Amino acid sequence: MFKKILPLIALVAILAPTLAMADGPINLSLFAPIQIVKEDQSVTAFRFSLIYGKNVSMTGLDMSLVGVNTGDFLGWSMVGVGMVDGNFTGFQNGWLAAITEGNMQGVQTGAYTKSGAGSSGVQFGLYNTASDFSGLMFGVVNVAETMRSGLQIGLINIIKNKEKLKLFPIVNWRF
Repeated sequence: MFKKILPLIALVAILAPTLAMADGPINLSLFAPIQIVKEDQSVTAFRFSLIYGKNVSMTGLDMSLVGVNTGDFLGWSMVGVGMVDGNFTGFQNGWLAAITEGNMQGVQTGAYTKSGAGSSGVQFGLYNTASDFSGLMFGVVNVAETMRSGLQIGLINIIKNKEKLKLFPIVNWRF
């Protein structure tokens, strides 16, 4: 029995110092400002928002109908709509929308995905857009203002910083 719970004890021991110094390890919210951790504080482990949750930064798992971060996000976002004003690193799964205004490093999925400057990874959605991107865009419509290197697969693919073939059906690329 002890062998089965030893990994859990080790995980708690490793995470305990981080959680103790955090603004709030867990945030439960009906809608902001009715939430455990205030909007001007960060969450470091888990956020669950029934309707709408808002914090500065988030590290960990976010499960919200609408999850908003005015700072950075590191982890996994499983939301209806996810909005990050800062940088995002990890897996941003917004069923309706996954929006990162800053640098996105990782995977974004949703009906609508948007990433900011210096982003790299994978976007998978119906409509994908990026201001500066490197990686794979897979969707019905893919639009990159600047694509440093990468591949777009979809019905309509637009890479605005290409000299030729800026718009191309099925597949478009820049290497």
